[in-house]
Amino acid sequence: MDAARMTDNSVISIDFDAIAHNLAVLRGLVGPACEINAVVKADAYGLGAVRVARRLVQAGASMLTVYSPAQAEQLEGMQVPILVLQAVRNLERGGAIHSMLVAGRLHLVVHDVHHVAELIYAAREHGVRIPLHLELDTGLGRGGCLPDEAAKILQAIAASPELRLAGLMTHFSHAKSSAQRCAAQQRAFELFVDQNRALIPPECTFHSASTYATLRTRTVHAAMVRVGLAWTGFATDGPEGDERLPGIERFRPAVRWASSLIHVRRVARGEGVGYGWQWTARRDSTVGLVPVGYADGYPTLSALAPQAARDQAEPTRWVRVGAPDGAGGTRWAEVPVIGAVNMDQLCVDLTGLEQMLAGFPNGGLGAEIELYGTDPTARNYLPAVAERTGIRPYELLCRLNPRIPRVAVESAEPIGRVEQSAPRMAVRAAPDAP
Repeated sequence: MDAARMTDNSVISIDFDAIAHNLAVLRGLVGPACEINAVVKADAYGLGAVRVARRLVQAGASMLTVYSPAQAEQLEGMQVPILVLQAVRNLERGGAIHSMLVAGRLHLVVHDVHHVAELIYAAREHGVRIPLHLELDTGLGRGGCLPDEAAKILQAIAASPELRLAGLMTHFSHAKSSAQRCAAQQRAFELFVDQNRALIPPECTFHSASTYATLRTRTVHAAMVRVGLAWTGFATDGPEGDERLPGIERFRPAVRWASSLIHVRRVARGEGVGYGWQWTARRDSTVGLVPVGYADGYPTLSALAPQAARDQAEPTRWVRVGAPDGAGGTRWAEVPVIGAVNMDQLCVDLTGLEQMLAGFPNGGLGAEIELYGTDPTARNYLPAVAERTGIRPYELLCRLNPRIPRVAVESAEPIGRVEQSAPRMAVRAAPDAP
């Protein structure tokens, strides 16, 4: 962990070189004619929208997407259009939003016929012409409108000098899990375009693909793709099924979460650890305490009672503990999180690693604990944690508490080489057996 941050309970490292690399991978997948719209909702999934967006734009993103006007305001200085997905029905005069409207860099999504009338009023109030993206509901059943209403909206936009149709979009309901559903929605989208071509200006941008649809097939790329998880590098699993583009494995994870051991103790066989004794030592054990808990965003199993009951025999969450390997690198061991995760601390089973940790005070104090790592083969790789806990990778990122320092790193800097320290010997803790 960065020495300047050792007084913090944990640190989130964001590798900006990896983000730029991931945009380059995306560019190779979609080709030079397809625009990349980088989704940075919810403060770029809690990673810091301004600095992340800046790097994404530098790397080639030609549009940014947020959810609300408040999120758009944070990106006022960006020299690319900002698309707001929320059904915005009124806009306050003055301030950043007005400036972005005047500059033509704020794009809104229209969801129904009544919404059009409200946006015409807002455009007149601000003295601007608002660029709109019409969301066609082809099967997601969430925002947007069905084809009949969408056709009426196209007519209303065409008749209004206050509005401009800048985009026509849809959103897939099964982007990761079903090639058939994606294909059916894309056909519905293209049918609507063909039937209403006379009302769609030639400069209108068509877009339907989110990250997993983008990684599935080029047939859904259209003129622009909207990607979020892809730029984080945590989409290497790709879409399910045989349909996927080559090169997905080249994504590099850009986020790492680390802490350190603050207490190490022995627990006798038969003794329990934590609230409810959800874990009981089946042998004399070494237990470490990490100052991170659910208040920091680390996942619990409280909502998954059957899974929690099985957690001792089949650990759900793993972290890695690091120690110098004697050759200038780091030796890593995977260890399970044991017992109940508390508000601000959790326990890990260090049994069998006493020799590895012998160089630290009290057999481990200060040893680095990697909560979420960037090694796709490790069990603390964020998508692997997501799969075992039933929590999506997006949600795990968004759960990370804002109080945790976010440290911007570059791959060339020492902290950015944590995963590349060589040579490295990966080991596992001794099995929890009687």
